[in-house]
Amino acid sequence: MAIENPHDLLIECSDCGVENIFSEYSPEQLTICNQCREMLIQPDFNQTHNEYQCDDCGFVMCLAKDTPFEPGKTACRCQSFNIVKVDHSTLYEEAEEAGAFDLDEEELETSPSDDWCRSDLSSIETSDDYNEMFDMDPSDN
Repeated sequence: MAIENPHDLLIECSDCGVENIFSEYSPEQLTICNQCREMLIQPDFNQTHNEYQCDDCGFVMCLAKDTPFEPGKTACRCQSFNIVKVDHSTLYEEAEEAGAFDLDEEELETSPSDDWCRSDLSSIETSDDYNEMFDMDPSDN
């Protein structure tokens, strides 16, 4: 079953179990867990995950093999029950071909997609008064 790119994608992390959603995912995009920062699409992806696709909205769900899921009984986020299991996921092969894994270790640590990083707190004025902290407007800095 061919998947149109880009599409919305949910991947359950094999390491920590967090469900990660990628809007407008395309194969060249690096997929890293929002919680534990592990790579989500690994060479053994078909041994660790089942892939499901909603025939109505195209949403793709990649769930760990031990996650209970019954196509036809579980609804998609679009409320459709028209979800099919993909026999053999090609997510890893497509990502590899598109160059998603071509970054070296240093680039992985400083990837521009690291919008999950916290702001530099050294530029924020702090106060000993706990309530004042919530009154501060970050746009004033």
